[in-house]
Amino acid sequence: MKYIIFALFYSFTLSAETVHITTGQWPPYVDRHREDQGCTAQLIRDAFALHGIRVRFVFMPWQRAYEEGKKAEFIGSAYWYYNEKRATEYLYTSYPLTSEVSHFYHLDSIPFKFNSYADLKPYRLLLNKGLTYPKTLWQAIKEYEIEVMEATYTTKNLQFLLRQRADIAVLDEQTEREYAKALSNSEVKRLVRQPKPAFVNQGFLLINQHNKKYVTLFNNALQQLISNKRYLAQYQTNCSSISTQ
Repeated sequence: MKYIIFALFYSFTLSAETVHITTGQWPPYVDRHREDQGCTAQLIRDAFALHGIRVRFVFMPWQRAYEEGKKAEFIGSAYWYYNEKRATEYLYTSYPLTSEVSHFYHLDSIPFKFNSYADLKPYRLLLNKGLTYPKTLWQAIKEYEIEVMEATYTTKNLQFLLRQRADIAVLDEQTEREYAKALSNSEVKRLVRQPKPAFVNQGFLLINQHNKKYVTLFNNALQQLISNKRYLAQYQTNCSSISTQ
């Protein structure tokens, strides 16, 4: 997706600085198959471009992206929900890049009705390595002895359900919509989304301890970028709602 940036002009020179950021596959926000590498990747790229900095995203499995992003050759990793452990290992930038609503998905043959996490008890729950889930979900998994299946790639989540290798998966509603495009109509009809959200999270760019100077730089650039009402409106329409405070 290409955004029209009103009254913001920037140019690159041959000597422009280039930074590298680790990331994983989570369409439409970060997507190695898109020309812009995802709508949130483009937002990050546009923000750094205001300072004449090029961004190159390096895609890898999420768990590896998190660990590699700590190294000095990268300035950080994009993008992550908040948790306390990450806040001790990285520097969180100030403003969320996404606000995501996640739901539980399952086959229509499974009589699952979600009111609380306790309802997951009879089922095999699919989670993804390296991703963030609420403390309350982890507590319920322990308390109710919910069986957890782990997958490395979110791209496989819907196939896990269709092949009955797991009973319930959790995905952001836009990400599920992107992955469903690869399915047949008959497969899509077999999938059910629980209407009540599983949880809502906000995503942030993380800067590592080797590159602290980029925190303030990015915060200021992002504020400048989204202060442009036309740019902000296009991002919120085509990608995600975000706080402007």
